[in-house]
Amino acid sequence: MDLVNFDNFLKRLQVDERIIVQAHDFPDHDAISSAFALAYLLKKLGFSPFITYQGYIDRISLRNLIDWLNIPTVSPKQLSLTPNDKIIIVDGCIGEKNVTDLPGLEVAVIDHHQVKVPHFVWYSDIRPNYGSTATILVDYFNYYSLDIPKKIATALLVGLTFDTANFTRSVSDADMKALIQLQSKSDMQMVNRICRNQLEFQELELFDALLSSMKREKNCAFAVLPDGCPKNMLGVLGDFLLGVDEIDVVILSARNRGKTFLSLRSECPNNNVEKIIRSVLNNSGIGFGGGHAHMAGGIINEMYQLSQELDYVYNLIRPKLILC
Repeated sequence: MDLVNFDNFLKRLQVDERIIVQAHDFPDHDAISSAFALAYLLKKLGFSPFITYQGYIDRISLRNLIDWLNIPTVSPKQLSLTPNDKIIIVDGCIGEKNVTDLPGLEVAVIDHHQVKVPHFVWYSDIRPNYGSTATILVDYFNYYSLDIPKKIATALLVGLTFDTANFTRSVSDADMKALIQLQSKSDMQMVNRICRNQLEFQELELFDALLSSMKREKNCAFAVLPDGCPKNMLGVLGDFLLGVDEIDVVILSARNRGKTFLSLRSECPNNNVEKIIRSVLNNSGIGFGGGHAHMAGGIINEMYQLSQELDYVYNLIRPKLILC
């Protein structure tokens, strides 16, 4: 990627105006670490950035990342955003359902998902062949010959590790180069602590709920989790099921705070779960979703009784799957 365009983009910004680095709603480790790194880089280049996101943090490992590295996030409400604020979105894109349209002008998008960037955005850097947005930020630091501080390197390595599932999926050559570079600069003890401690004690009971509700058909498993299950736990539980040799595709759902969340995982090349979730939710108008071929998520607009939800999700997604 030729980052001369990024240089030209920065020249359009005024150093005395606020720059808002916005992560996608209900952010993950990659979104927060990439926002942290970009905000630091912008500050080194003379700007005054703020990190924000809509939604909440419900995963202990992400709370630890923010707290232990003192990542300075600010809620949109506290920022009192105005139309004059310039917004850069990382690990997401304006127009996608998981990015709230905040007051201000969206001027840039930096993302590793396959997204369609609106024409009014000044600058975009979209690299779907990368395993994480964190890797893109490493390229930015290298372009400017800026040393990556230990805290920034630690955060980026955590984001890269989580988004590639410990370098087991969607890993590019750029991701591996970033891994080597970040390892030499990171606090590896902290990286390991954050990556290992993914569960709280009370969440162990969710594994019982997962197994008791699971419906298996050939190489695919469906399950519904109890009302109130943290949505990020769906990914943890989905990866747990993928560790079973006979299971290659996992579809999980849970209701939380008035919404029904879906999480899809696939190790089967015949099933692109990003296309499946968009087909069953976006195209039908009952919700929205997106992600990658191997990992995707979505939200159903309506609520369903828990006793009916597993059958509903099964009937919604099963016709789109190729099972073996």
